Amino acid sequence: MTLAEKLTDALFRHNRLAVLLFAAFIAFMAAGIPRLGLESGSRAFFDEGNLEYIDVLNIEDTYTVSNTLLMMVAPPKGTAFTPESLNVLRQMTEDAWQMPYVLRVDAAINHMHSFSEGEDIFVEPMLDEFDDITDDVAARFRTLAMSSKSLRNTLLSETGDAFGIVIRIVLPDDQPDARNEVEMFLNQMRDTWETSYPDWDIRASGSLLGNSLLGKVAIEDIYHLVPLALGAVLVLFVLALGSFLAVGAALAVLGSATIATFGFAGWTNVALTAGTAISPLAVMVLVSTSCVHLTLSTIRAAESGVVKDPLSYAVTHNLAPITVSHLTTAFGFLCLNFAPAPPLANMGNIVAFGLLVGHVAVFVLLSAWLRKHPPTRAGRLMISGENMRRFARSVSGNSRIWVIAFPLAGLLAVIGIFRIDYDDNVIRYFDERYEFRQDAEQIQNRLTGLDVLQFPFAAPEGTSVFDPEFLRAIDRFAVWLEAQPNVVAVNGLTNIIKDLNQSMSGDDPDAYVIGATQPANAQLLMFYELSLPVGMDLNVMMDVDRTQTLLTATLRAAHSAEVRTLAANAESWLNNNEPLIATRASGLGLAFARISQRNNSQMLYGFVTILGLVSLTLIVALRSLRFGLLSLVPNLMPALLAFGFWGLTVRDVNLGSTVVTTMTFGIVVDDTVHFLMHYLRCRRSKMDVQAALEDTFTVVGSSIVLTSVALIMGFGIMAASGFSINQHIGLLTAVVIMFALLSDLLFLPALLKTFQGRSS
Repeated sequence: MTLAEKLTDALFRHNRLAVLLFAAFIAFMAAGIPRLGLESGSRAFFDEGNLEYIDVLNIEDTYTVSNTLLMMVAPPKGTAFTPESLNVLRQMTEDAWQMPYVLRVDAAINHMHSFSEGEDIFVEPMLDEFDDITDDVAARFRTLAMSSKSLRNTLLSETGDAFGIVIRIVLPDDQPDARNEVEMFLNQMRDTWETSYPDWDIRASGSLLGNSLLGKVAIEDIYHLVPLALGAVLVLFVLALGSFLAVGAALAVLGSATIATFGFAGWTNVALTAGTAISPLAVMVLVSTSCVHLTLSTIRAAESGVVKDPLSYAVTHNLAPITVSHLTTAFGFLCLNFAPAPPLANMGNIVAFGLLVGHVAVFVLLSAWLRKHPPTRAGRLMISGENMRRFARSVSGNSRIWVIAFPLAGLLAVIGIFRIDYDDNVIRYFDERYEFRQDAEQIQNRLTGLDVLQFPFAAPEGTSVFDPEFLRAIDRFAVWLEAQPNVVAVNGLTNIIKDLNQSMSGDDPDAYVIGATQPANAQLLMFYELSLPVGMDLNVMMDVDRTQTLLTATLRAAHSAEVRTLAANAESWLNNNEPLIATRASGLGLAFARISQRNNSQMLYGFVTILGLVSLTLIVALRSLRFGLLSLVPNLMPALLAFGFWGLTVRDVNLGSTVVTTMTFGIVVDDTVHFLMHYLRCRRSKMDVQAALEDTFTVVGSSIVLTSVALIMGFGIMAASGFSINQHIGLLTAVVIMFALLSDLLFLPALLKTFQGRSS
């Protein structure tokens, strides 16, 4: 007896015990599900060693950085500076101050400006909160607002037809419901405004809402996409296998694997995020293919009429290929641990564990069920063995065409790959169906940019941020920064100091400069801070020791490449022109803009690893160095063709796209393993090449088609996620599997026919 026959015999003799032990294991894993947590912050996408993430944390520790809400309120056209509209804006600003955990509210109404009268200098809000707003007051406010460099493109649109209100929130760590409390208040406030001022256009964005939506998207994918994918795959199997009982057994297998997947996440304290929520969907779809191979193999053995025990035959002949396919797929997902983004690494571990549990379930649960209720024939949807045999003859007859066509397609794909660029933007991670995405785009189009670059500067040792030379160096950089494409606003201490100096000199344009001495600059800013209302201090741009300051550039960027380019150019300019204050650009947007590039380079190590593991596994499984290496050719081709197609059509990739090559390499090996193992079994039984190909297509061809369609369908459903990373993983994986199916049905047989055609 062969090893496979011995294992099959042992499985059947101890099947009841195996089922009981497996059920106990699933019950234990299910106990971990209540421990599942949900993490909704965008920071979950960065590990502790991420340089940009460390810079963001350092800035938060140094300055008063908080969660923000940005609201755009636009009055009816042509009425922005009427007394009526300004009264509404003032009321909205007052309402914003009532929000729970509010630290500060910035709006055009309370924006500070300085002016002089004689020898006196005054710093006050542009619009007094108690004065009646007459036509003259409104006209004065319009003049001040439209001439304010610090207000335009931040709290007032370039054309003056929309206002911004920035609400800074400090969420307490010991109150987990604080975020929901703030969001509930915001929704109520917005509903009130829309009812009271129906002609106003009101939009909301900001980091707090984005982080909240990340959690909601994760829940949506779990509750909607996972059941949808399961239902679609089961319907396909019912139509193809023609047996509700067999599909019911497959459902038990998939249910066990899904429970184990959630339980594993719970027991290992892996919080579900928008990036890991689709893990159960991937497990279900991948395990379902093994259910098809085993069930259909049993049906084909029964249809032959020469096999006494079709199920034993099917288990014996599928034990090795199913084991190899599950191992290679698990290897591919485990290699996601090379990704610098924790959600992707967590997804890899979760899916790999679910696959291994699903592997056991296929041979313990499914085989036990099929032993009691053996299927005898396939459904009408399944391609018949005879049709697959005719297809094999057609492929063999045109083998030279396919051997030439696929490499040529690969060369064309290279052109598409060179068109690919990385685009990671938190706003564009969300589908346009979400109000958050719609509002954010309106705010960016009408009011201000939503990408921010921050530059922290440390004063020379023994000085402070008031040192004239230090401030002039920052100012020269700020002037350069303002002139760069996509930059709509630059805010920092230098603007405030220059404004104050100009005011002290009777608004003389020549006095718009940095003070000549350190005491002079310190005195100006001290006077300015003393004039500020409560909660409006300068700690957002100076540290408490007054030795560090923060310069902030606001960008209206259409693509992450623009953020990366500006950051690189700014860092280069500082190193070349102001080396004494040179610093790195920072910001959460920049961290996301660079993460795909870093992830892609790291995943090269993952791909090399999975390539080595799969090569070794195939050589051992096929017991042939030549066929093990030959099998890599049709398995490398799908990723090449898919990314080439992606570059020619979609072009942009994100964090999810960069892991697809490594992740899918183990998946596409699945059908190749089944094809080659059966082909070699035929060849070793003295069949010639043509007969072996025809027999392989007859026995495993239809199951390869069905499982590939199921995978394409399942991952295609993942593309319906509202989260762009999951969309890219789902859609690009479906495209890879589609090319893998064509490669296994056309390219692999053509290679075998071409290079073995003369051997007996």
